[in-house]
Amino acid sequence: MTEVGVLEARNNLSGLIKKALAGEEIVITSRQVPQVRLVPVSPALPIGSGAAILAALSSLPLYQGDPADMEARIRQERESWD
Repeated sequence: MTEVGVLEARNNLSGLIKKALAGEEIVITSRQVPQVRLVPVSPALPIGSGAAILAALSSLPLYQGDPADMEARIRQERESWD
């Protein structure tokens, strides 16, 4: 972890950004008190892309029940739409 003061961060921001992108933790301090952490932004996945769909599906719990029961639940849900 690298700690830098506000003035040093202002003077060396591009270098600190490169370090953060490389995985190093950068903490910016004011009077030796940690104030903020510089971290890379996770890239947003385009809506509807295969990667976005897989990411959404991977966050859902897997259905462990009987497949026939699932068919009945799907049919029941579809019938409720009318």
